[in-house]
Amino acid sequence: MKKLSTILFLLFLNMTCFAQNCNEYFSFTKGMKIEMVSYDKKDKLAATIKYEIVDYKPAGSGMTLVMSTATYDAKGALLAKGDASGKCENGVYYADVRNISSDMIPKAADVQVDITGEQLTYPTGLKVGDKLKDATINVASSMGSMKLMSMAVNIVNREVAAMETVETPAGKFDCLKITYTLNMKFMGNRTMNGVEYLAKGIGVVKSENYDSKGKKQSSMILNKLEK
Repeated sequence: MKKLSTILFLLFLNMTCFAQNCNEYFSFTKGMKIEMVSYDKKDKLAATIKYEIVDYKPAGSGMTLVMSTATYDAKGALLAKGDASGKCENGVYYADVRNISSDMIPKAADVQVDITGEQLTYPTGLKVGDKLKDATINVASSMGSMKLMSMAVNIVNREVAAMETVETPAGKFDCLKITYTLNMKFMGNRTMNGVEYLAKGIGVVKSENYDSKGKKQSSMILNKLEK
């Protein structure tokens, strides 16, 4: 159950990696590949997630896109793979948790996983001081009529806090720093504080999460980028 919740959390946070012409901080090229690596609170490798833009097409006043994704554990073993989609409309990027494919989630063949929630949005023209809309993700797993797990994450207090330069293995980037609070309900209640860094033309290149005492619990960083 812990592995399932961790992978779901990583996938959700990384739905923001790509978008088409939504603003200067989100763009993509078909065939673009991104590799993100995550670390635990001891800075030990926890997982690697690889994305590739495989298709995009007009939809109404915007664009939809399809990403292939593969998640590997610390030893390089494949945990799960599948497709995910995103949407850009009227200059706003929508990272919809309902677009997470069930194939992306490691689980037994007879386990059903249902994901619902609100869209995480990134409007055009973000600047320091801007407030962003809250979002939620709800996950429930079951086996037949037996409920196995439920998890709820509320992402609140989202704000553009600063402009900062971030250096990653893939290069150095000028970024918007967005802070937020995570209220999680999974085997009890837990509150965490998070920060993500958006680079022009790429999306999220780094993110970190801290407990209520300010101790880092996890991090993720852009490791490789191919355009």
